[in-house]
Amino acid sequence: MLSFTPLSPRAIAIVAEGHFTAADIGPALDRMTAILDTTPQLDILADVRGSPSVALSAIAEELKHLPLLIRLIRAIDRVAIVADAGWVRTASRIESALIPGVHYEVYERKDEAHARAWLMRETDRPRPD
Repeated sequence: MLSFTPLSPRAIAIVAEGHFTAADIGPALDRMTAILDTTPQLDILADVRGSPSVALSAIAEELKHLPLLIRLIRAIDRVAIVADAGWVRTASRIESALIPGVHYEVYERKDEAHARAWLMRETDRPRPD
């Protein structure tokens, strides 16, 4: 399941949990298109719950929309990833190294409040004390 919640005119929260298939990706990308049409700069709080799984069909569907993904990368300024699973945090750190120009921070669940504060620009410190 993917759910989207606006946090501010330039920030959204995306909650991800469960198993993702190609059928999940189309509606999510449609939602991202609508968001990008009204938000030139975007910050994303990604709340990854549990240990999600992704079908190969979901990856293939996402790759079919490569121009949208490039548009999304160009629009993103900050990404705060809050994840329960260690492998998700590790994969997020690797992804952050591969995408230039996007400021990624990865957090454990216990630091969720700080992640949100950083994303919303209530603090300039990306890491909690």
